[in-house]
Amino acid sequence: MKFSSRITIGTKEVSESGRVFVIAEAGVNHGGDMALAKEMIDVATEAGADAVKFQNFKAQGLILQGVDKAPYQKKTSAANET
Repeated sequence: MKFSSRITIGTKEVSESGRVFVIAEAGVNHGGDMALAKEMIDVATEAGADAVKFQNFKAQGLILQGVDKAPYQKKTSAANET
């Protein structure tokens, strides 16, 4: 299989000899807040990023019930929060 030596993402061409394509990592730092996510896109654009990568997940699928909180969680959340 032969791969292309260049690709186009939106209006940006990415190639070995071209400019670096910068992807800003926003992760889950938006907390599900669309306004904050859009603000993060604006800030990343101002910083020169070509794209922003977000993550979204449901904690129910990633955690076990009845497990103690991590020390940092005990400091930043109420005792009755799960």
